[in-house]
Amino acid sequence: MTNEMSTQVPGFDWKTLLFSFEGRIRRQHFWIGWLILLGAGVVAGWIPILGGLIGLLLIWPNLAIAVKRLHDMGQSGWLVAIPWVVTIVALFVGLGTIGFSAFANAAALEREDPAAIWALIAPAFGMVALICLVNLGFLLWIGLTPGTNGDNRYGSDPKAAG
Repeated sequence: MTNEMSTQVPGFDWKTLLFSFEGRIRRQHFWIGWLILLGAGVVAGWIPILGGLIGLLLIWPNLAIAVKRLHDMGQSGWLVAIPWVVTIVALFVGLGTIGFSAFANAAALEREDPAAIWALIAPAFGMVALICLVNLGFLLWIGLTPGTNGDNRYGSDPKAAG
């Protein structure tokens, strides 16, 4: 009896978990899906050209599980754009800063002045740190925050179904 209940959770199927943006999912299902997608991304990274395409295809299921997790918390799925926007803006700011630093310190870079080289790469470290902190913070927020009790505007409580 317990084995039957653990393998058949109502409302939980892989197709819905990974490809639908509708409804809500529990934290446990989010982490299972996230770990599977992480593993698939790591394995895909080992495959030269095809791995990049697989990585792009994995964006959809990652967004789907994050949106459903936000829905479980009673939040809009559009909040999933926060880490994407921060990443894109930080990349542009970082690249612009590196470009400006290279232009402003061209003579020092030609002399291979260590201070000029550090001034060139330091913004990149800062932007990478910012991107990592925002993405990790967002992941932990949606992965650890409990969902709302009972039904909400995004669907029924997934805990009540189990």
